[in-house]
Amino acid sequence: MNTPRPYQKIALFLAGLMVVFAASAALGSAFEPAQTEEDGMEESMDAHAMEQTAHEPAGLGVSAEGYTLRMSPSQLQRGEERELRFAIEDGGGAPVTGFDELHERRMHLIVVRRDGTGFQHLHPEMDAAGTWTVPVELDAAGVYRAFADFSVDGEQQTLATDLFVSGGEFEARPFPAPRPVDGTAGYEVRLDADDPVAGEASPLTFTVSRDGRPVEDLAPYLGAKGHLVALREGDLAFLHVHPEEDHEVAADEIEFAATFPTAGRYRLYLQFKHEGVVQTAQFTVVVPR
Repeated sequence: MNTPRPYQKIALFLAGLMVVFAASAALGSAFEPAQTEEDGMEESMDAHAMEQTAHEPAGLGVSAEGYTLRMSPSQLQRGEERELRFAIEDGGGAPVTGFDELHERRMHLIVVRRDGTGFQHLHPEMDAAGTWTVPVELDAAGVYRAFADFSVDGEQQTLATDLFVSGGEFEARPFPAPRPVDGTAGYEVRLDADDPVAGEASPLTFTVSRDGRPVEDLAPYLGAKGHLVALREGDLAFLHVHPEEDHEVAADEIEFAATFPTAGRYRLYLQFKHEGVVQTAQFTVVVPR
């Protein structure tokens, strides 16, 4: 019997290895990589974090996303007009000057007392150094929240700080009970909020009438048929609410989509323009779950 030479043995061994490797590769390509329980938990946590970020309310602090609100004065006297001065600083402490136009303005300042009363929507002016100024007069004592709503590089931000108004007693009270109709300056505004669910987009439809007749000639206000601010009771978290523009509504209707982040009570401030005057209607919405 002939015995194979050493090089023949080596060649046969290498050929066998190549067959084994080829079979293993073919078998592995037929199956997805096994997912461990730990990998599944990480993916679930990442998805939950993304969902939380998508619905996270704004206006909970003076700093967010690398920007900081600096405002003075913070102490005011009831019924006295004062000039508020503020700046938005970047991470290095330098005033920001490159603001985008957001709803036809580069800055919106919302001032409201912590019980939801005394709502004002102001449009400050900025100087070349990045300082914004606006006169303000607050008619009742108490603690107010001032929201600076703006956009930089296409990203909308809302920062907020407290203003303290002296000159009288302040009695804290909850948001008013929900009512489907609010009257303002002879106008009647009706809200249809359906059944809002926390974390899901909820339609909000407002219908405007005057003297029992629908108001069908609403003028654009801040680039839309209406403007809506929503605040959560307690921390006054600020919700960005956008008008629905992908479908037609009646001439006397204004429709928005709001994603309420949690269950709770929310105060809504609808602003619309008619015959050259901006009107504000206010509502409370309860999100049960």
